[in-house]
Amino acid sequence: MNRKQSSPRFRFAFAALLLSALLFLLPAVRSGDRRLYLLAALVPAFMLLCCTVLARLFSLDRMALTLSLFLCSVGIAAFAPADPDAAVAQALRCIPGMAALLIGAVLMRSLSSSMLSAVSSAFLGLLMLSAKLLVPTFSVPLAEAGLALLLVSVASLLSGRGSGLALIPGFAALILLLTGGEIALAALWGLTFLLLIFAADGRILVILSAFCVTVFLFFGYSRLFPADFKAADTGSLNMLISAGWTGTDILPGELPSAASLFPRLSLHFGLLFAGLTVLLFLPLSLRGIFIATSSRTRFHAVISMGVSLLPALQALAALLSVFGFLPFPGVCFPFLTSSLPDLCAELFMIGMLCGISARNEADLAEDAHLAMLAK
Repeated sequence: MNRKQSSPRFRFAFAALLLSALLFLLPAVRSGDRRLYLLAALVPAFMLLCCTVLARLFSLDRMALTLSLFLCSVGIAAFAPADPDAAVAQALRCIPGMAALLIGAVLMRSLSSSMLSAVSSAFLGLLMLSAKLLVPTFSVPLAEAGLALLLVSVASLLSGRGSGLALIPGFAALILLLTGGEIALAALWGLTFLLLIFAADGRILVILSAFCVTVFLFFGYSRLFPADFKAADTGSLNMLISAGWTGTDILPGELPSAASLFPRLSLHFGLLFAGLTVLLFLPLSLRGIFIATSSRTRFHAVISMGVSLLPALQALAALLSVFGFLPFPGVCFPFLTSSLPDLCAELFMIGMLCGISARNEADLAEDAHLAMLAK
């Protein structure tokens, strides 16, 4: 009698659950804090619930969901050794983030390309990007959420109404990001937008025109505000290197106070583990590209390509900024952030990817049903 072998998907999910539990158990055994023992039980249980029950109910892509939830659990564990209260607060931030993921999945399963969706998503996205300009005292970061909505508008315009109209919200977002001082997000959005134009249109004239306008906007802004283009601070990098590859004990006051959790993760668990965690963005992006190539419509293909490229480029920019190769200090890795709006926006984009994957599976099931009826 042959024994059934477990699927690679099951082994991958089990490894993610086990590693997430160990990330809290090791600091819990060391400090004896009950909150860490509670997180060691609740975080893997929440991941298991999402990857089984919720994934089946909402037809979520299990690989993308498991990778994103594991990255969120690593963000929670970054607080665990030094600040258990902050770890609990970060875990609570993941709950509305998971709600945003489900909203994105449901939205993509029912949304199709139309002028109404293009105009409404462009209006909401540009409104979010201009919030700080309209209300200077407004401090909630909504830039990533606005870019997620603008991806819907750009994809809808690129899918059947030509690249000319798609250039309007794309360059409007770029101008608003530069005006608001979001240099890193402006560069990431500009590169993502150019790649989407290249993939959806392919005409040399359109690509060169979009590239020239993007370079002109950045060149003009760098001339007007040269202080914003400054070299990255290497003080955090020197602290990480001094901590060694296996982590060290650093007091909470000595940790960087930015929203990025990568310095905390490196200081407590070592640069080696932090680097291996960053490598998980590669299979997440490859999964998104696979979903994009499997989509039946250009609308969903462009959206899935956009929500795959934007986090991947952000992770690359954050890694290069840490080592001082890019003049963008303060760039956060996706999911490794203590900002609730950014975390919700990133999980919302993963939900969009899961919704498109569900549509692809529904299309394949319909094809199989029609093939059976044709016999």
